[in-house]
Amino acid sequence: MRPAKSVSEMTAKISKIEQKERENAEKQVKALGKSVPEPVTAMNDIELTIFEKYAALNDNFNEFDSTALSLLVNSLYQYNELNVAIKELDILDDRRAGLVRQQATYDKAIQQHATALSLSLTNRLRMANEMAKVAIEEKKLANMEAPQVQEVNPLLAVLEARKHAK
Repeated sequence: MRPAKSVSEMTAKISKIEQKERENAEKQVKALGKSVPEPVTAMNDIELTIFEKYAALNDNFNEFDSTALSLLVNSLYQYNELNVAIKELDILDDRRAGLVRQQATYDKAIQQHATALSLSLTNRLRMANEMAKVAIEEKKLANMEAPQVQEVNPLLAVLEARKHAK
C-alpha cells in the first residue's frame, strides 16, 4: 500500500470540495497528535515506568491511545509476572501448565493492544483521506435528497399565462 500524502503534497488534481474536505479531515487527525497519553487504569510504579517508556517511543501517540496503551502495559506486566512465577516452579509441577495457558492469553492480548497502537502518521493521514471521502459522499447525498427547485422556463410561463387568459 502506498504511503498517504498530505493534501499540500498531492500532485493529483482534485476538486475544490475534495481538497477542502481533505484539509479539514487532515486538521482533525493532526490535532489528535498534539496531546499526551495518560494511564486510564490504576498502575504500580513498574507499570507507570513501562507506560512512560512506550509513550515516549512514538510521537504519534495521543490521548486517544491511552486506553490501548494502558491495556498493553497491564498485559505486559501480567505476562512478566506469570513468566517469573513459571520459572520459579519445577518443570514437572502441575500448576505450571495453567500458568503457561494464562501467559498465552496475555500474549494474545499484548498482540491485540500493540496492533491497536500501530497507527502511524501515514496511517492516520490515510484515515483522514477516508474521512474526507465519506464527508464528500455525505454532501453529495444531501444534495441529491434536497428538494429540487425546478427552474421555470420564461417562455413556458408566458404560454401558460396566455392559455389561462383566453
